[in-house]
Amino acid sequence: MHRQPASRSFPNLRRHLAAMAAGLLLAGSALAQGTPVAIDIAAQPLDKAIAALARQTGAQIVFSTALAEGKTAPSVHGTLSVREALQRLLAGSGLALQSPDDQTFTVVRAEPQAEAQTTLPTVVVRAGVEQESATGPMRGYAARRSASGTKIDASLLETPQSVAIVGAEQIADQKATSVTEALAYTPGVMADPGYANSYDVLYSRGFRLQDGSGGVYRDGLKLGGSGWATGQQETYGLERIELLKGAASVLYGAAAPGGVLNVVTKQPRADHVNEVIAEAGNQAHRALAADLGAQLSDDWTGRLVLLARNADTSVDHIPNNVRYVAPSLRWTPNADTSLTLLAHHVERRTAYIWGVPVEGSLLTSPYGKLPRDRFVGEPGFDRQDTRQTSFGWLLTHDFSSTLSLHHGLRWIDSENHVRFTNLNSSATTDPREFQRRAIDELETTRGISADTRVQAEFDTGPLRHKAVAGVDLANHHIGSVWQLASLGPLNLFDPVYGAVPGSFVPLSDDREHQRRVGLYLQDQFKIGAATALAGVRRDEVRSKLNGDTEKTGATTGRLGLVWEVAPGVAPFVSWSQSFEPVAGTDNDGQRYKPTRGEQMELGVRWQRGDLVASAAVFHLTQANVLKNRTGLDKAVQTGEVRSRGLELEAKGPIARNVHLIASYAYTDAETTKSEEADEIGKPVSYQPRHQASLWTRFDHVWTPGLQLGVGARHVGSTSDWGGTEARVPSYTTWDALIGYTTGPWTWRLNVNNLTDKTTLLCNGGWCVYGDGLRATASLAYRW
Repeated sequence: MHRQPASRSFPNLRRHLAAMAAGLLLAGSALAQGTPVAIDIAAQPLDKAIAALARQTGAQIVFSTALAEGKTAPSVHGTLSVREALQRLLAGSGLALQSPDDQTFTVVRAEPQAEAQTTLPTVVVRAGVEQESATGPMRGYAARRSASGTKIDASLLETPQSVAIVGAEQIADQKATSVTEALAYTPGVMADPGYANSYDVLYSRGFRLQDGSGGVYRDGLKLGGSGWATGQQETYGLERIELLKGAASVLYGAAAPGGVLNVVTKQPRADHVNEVIAEAGNQAHRALAADLGAQLSDDWTGRLVLLARNADTSVDHIPNNVRYVAPSLRWTPNADTSLTLLAHHVERRTAYIWGVPVEGSLLTSPYGKLPRDRFVGEPGFDRQDTRQTSFGWLLTHDFSSTLSLHHGLRWIDSENHVRFTNLNSSATTDPREFQRRAIDELETTRGISADTRVQAEFDTGPLRHKAVAGVDLANHHIGSVWQLASLGPLNLFDPVYGAVPGSFVPLSDDREHQRRVGLYLQDQFKIGAATALAGVRRDEVRSKLNGDTEKTGATTGRLGLVWEVAPGVAPFVSWSQSFEPVAGTDNDGQRYKPTRGEQMELGVRWQRGDLVASAAVFHLTQANVLKNRTGLDKAVQTGEVRSRGLELEAKGPIARNVHLIASYAYTDAETTKSEEADEIGKPVSYQPRHQASLWTRFDHVWTPGLQLGVGARHVGSTSDWGGTEARVPSYTTWDALIGYTTGPWTWRLNVNNLTDKTTLLCNGGWCVYGDGLRATASLAYRW
């Protein structure tokens, strides 16, 4: 295997990043402090209207809650400065604005008061800081709170493990149509290219993460039990995508060592802004979407998210069509209780991407080059139809100011009917022709997931505790039926379609009843500027597959320490474990042990206003990996995989109206123990040593309402692991955004892979092309 030297991997990338960073600083310094921005505030109580203005503009507004009590603000819409918008909100209220500059604003009484005045409490409203919650929207690109890393609504500064978070604003700005696309600017994350259209599967810190292994959650509840059956989650219906990196079984039970993906869905809000969006683009893209919400009564709030999209993909005869609907209701009968009812239904039509052989894509071929759009299946046969319905609820109740209950439950019914073409070695008579087989597959999963925990806050001497004790369970019935048929060969360099599959023969019919139960206990205790965390969990997994019952149990732990050495600067260190069941028995008839993951991580977070940055180094291992031993029929558990690396990330505003996402990852993931000596030291699939990205958005460029964005993503070289072991070259792709907002209307043009760069990821002698240029124009109306 050939590796490109690090010193030669990045000259162009370094020049690109340096030029973009210089442009950022020059543009940021030139922007006026009083530049008008797009304001969209509905008529509502004055205190809430001022808070909404702060969230939309990032301004700091100081006012007394008593002064605003009982007052109502009118609706304010349009492109205005903060001063102009605030003056409109205060019109007729008897209050006035004092502001020595265009950065800090103070609300006071319009008339002078008598000398003997009562001192009133003062509230400072700063966008995104006090207002953010772990399950609500983020202002801008940077999150400051999360529940994925601790199962409590906690500041990320107090979380001793890396958590990557992508919010709805970033998803929209970069026009990400899948979870893996949304994580493209996240350090240390790679998509599994063959399943890009099939279901959510990715590599985090070198380890494969998917729903079938327990690594995908929705609103803190396990999504399903099978990757194929649960398909992909629709990004337009998500408020946040959160990836807890590294071993995390203490919170989530059985999972791969790379981490756990938890998405937070869009839920009802009292200050919801409605929107309707129409889209059109190349690859026959057209879509309509709506996000509607309202305060239905004093106790009830509702929301409805809708999407209908038809589109082609970069591969011929493979569509990407979606129908999505997600209603939700929130009942808050009092300040102590909240019940949110959530449902969603999605229908997706696409097809599985098999890929093309290395010869003709990665390597030269005497017959020419295989194009990006080459389809290896049969039109009319290859298709994937996913249908999924879920219903559930999230309940919180405060028994007191120090004791609360948190409970969630979801029922899911999901199936995926997949028909795809299996490509084999080339025919002996013509090297351009490849043998094929037709496969008909039906994957289903039905069942419930639930999590119930009690959170208590108390003091023991100088220690302030936030303790959590809970139980989560998943009970799913999983089906997998495969049929096989013959299919005529195909000349990949000059394809002629029209072959018809022969008679299908049953290949397998697996029925699995999977039950997972976990009991966990965690204590996060604080003394002064230090926050420590300790957790332990016991899991029992019972799987009954075709009448054969397997039981796996595991105990995992977690320790962490964070020290806020200065305001907004918090180094942390942590140790965590994971486990993953392994099906089957060895040559002695003994059940395989679960694989065990263990991570050590050392990092630091820095937060200044809305700008958040982090750095972390980690050492992550997975033991008990199955490996084949010569002379034995079955594999033995002597393998080990190790991943270690460095991850850097920064998100947020770096100047007025200039927003940044920057990241870099060095990941050294390889096999360290194996039965085959030549496998030791080999890198894992698809994981490059180097990744880097930079995205910048400029607001109100040249004229109020104009928005520009540009981004670059660099993926270092990999190899055709398990195949030819040829080096897969590194690549850099560019993305762009141009938008304009006037009143309630917003027009945008998003371009992904701006230069139509040809990219490849290869494994086992087969390669998958990345997407080509994708341009999407959208028109949104918000009120």
